[in-house]
Amino acid sequence: PGAMERRMSQLEVGAGGEAPIDVAGSLMSGTLAKLQKKKKDWEDRFAVLSIKSQVEHAAGADIDFAYVLELFTDRDDAVKAREALDLIHITGSAVKYVQGTVFTIKTTGELNRKGLTHFMSANTTKETKAWLAALELVPDVQVNWVGQDGVALEKA
Repeated sequence: PGAMERRMSQLEVGAGGEAPIDVAGSLMSGTLAKLQKKKKDWEDRFAVLSIKSQVEHAAGADIDFAYVLELFTDRDDAVKAREALDLIHITGSAVKYVQGTVFTIKTTGELNRKGLTHFMSANTTKETKAWLAALELVPDVQVNWVGQDGVALEKA
C-alpha cells in the first residue's frame, strides 16, 4: 500500500487525540505526522505554529518576523526550545485538506530554500480541523477545506 493508505490504517476511527498543549508564544501545537518522501513513510513530530522574530530566510537576508511551523522530535524538545528538526515558513503557503486526517502545506521558494509540498497528518479529524483553522489565521495563507474527493471538511 502507498503512504496515504498506510497512514489511514495507522489511525483508529475515533481515536482520542492529545489535548492542545501550550508552548510559550505558539498559535497552535501538537503532534503531527510528516510524510518523509524519500522513505515514503510517516514520522511523528511535535509541531509548533508560531511567529519568530529576526529569522534568516533562504536568500540569506534577515527578515523582521515570520510565521513558521517548527517540527521537533517530541514535546519536551519544543518546550525546552531546542533546535527544531525542520522549520517551514508558512507565510504565502497554500494549505489543502486531502482526506481523512491528511493535509498539505505548499510553500513558496521566497522564504524557504525552495517551494515544496509537505504532507502532514493529525491523529484525529478534530485535530485536523484545529490545525487548518490555526493556519487560516496566518496572513497570506490560503486554506482549501475541500478534499481530493470533492467533499468539504466541516470547519470546527
